[in-house]
Amino acid sequence: MKIAFLGTGAADWKGVNERGEYRRNTSTRLDDALLIDVNQTVLDQIKDPEKITDVFFTHSHEDHFSLAALQSLAPCRVYAHESWAGEIAGEGLKVIPLKIGEWVQAGEFSVLPMPANHSTQNPVERPLHYLLKKEEKTILYATDGAWLLNEEHHLIGKRVLSAAIFDATIGDDFPGDFRIFEHNSIMMVRLMVETMKKTGRLAENAPVYLTHFARTLHPGQKELAAQAAPFLPAWDGMIASI
Repeated sequence: MKIAFLGTGAADWKGVNERGEYRRNTSTRLDDALLIDVNQTVLDQIKDPEKITDVFFTHSHEDHFSLAALQSLAPCRVYAHESWAGEIAGEGLKVIPLKIGEWVQAGEFSVLPMPANHSTQNPVERPLHYLLKKEEKTILYATDGAWLLNEEHHLIGKRVLSAAIFDATIGDDFPGDFRIFEHNSIMMVRLMVETMKKTGRLAENAPVYLTHFARTLHPGQKELAAQAAPFLPAWDGMIASI
């Protein structure tokens, strides 16, 4: 399974920072055909939009969802939680509402929507995390969101995950940051991963990737890689193989 990190930044990236670094808003592509979230900042990373057949949205925040960006990929199948899927419309788009806990088939992938510890301005919207299964590999896609919810933990069940991709919006040097109620710090990811490995839900040698880094809460990529080890902080354009 090929994972392409098209964008790895949180919503506060509006241009090059004081270190000369830039992150697009978070968007991730699997095996060329399946895309999780799409926004205007990552379109330059998509050289072959005709290969994208399925687009899954985690939630409706503008750094994750752009109708204009989505329409540039049409025709494709579009998936979002049933609480807001009806708001998505456009020529060439087939919109499929998702229910938490109900698997859907998207090409060669089986995808399980799970509840994320996150919220939007829409009080009825349910942001999502995903399990994505292809052949013998299953990965967890968990951004945006903070601690995995109890319901999500039970949906993962006794599956042994081949890899995990976690929200890591907050760095390690911001104790008491209010964002822990909707995003992770690296320490929060450490605690979850340690427990998931101890309980057999994450393979011992499974890679853990971090994404969705806030511009104001992290050092440069080189320092971040050292700080986050053994986790793998993604960068725009990074390709991983599971």
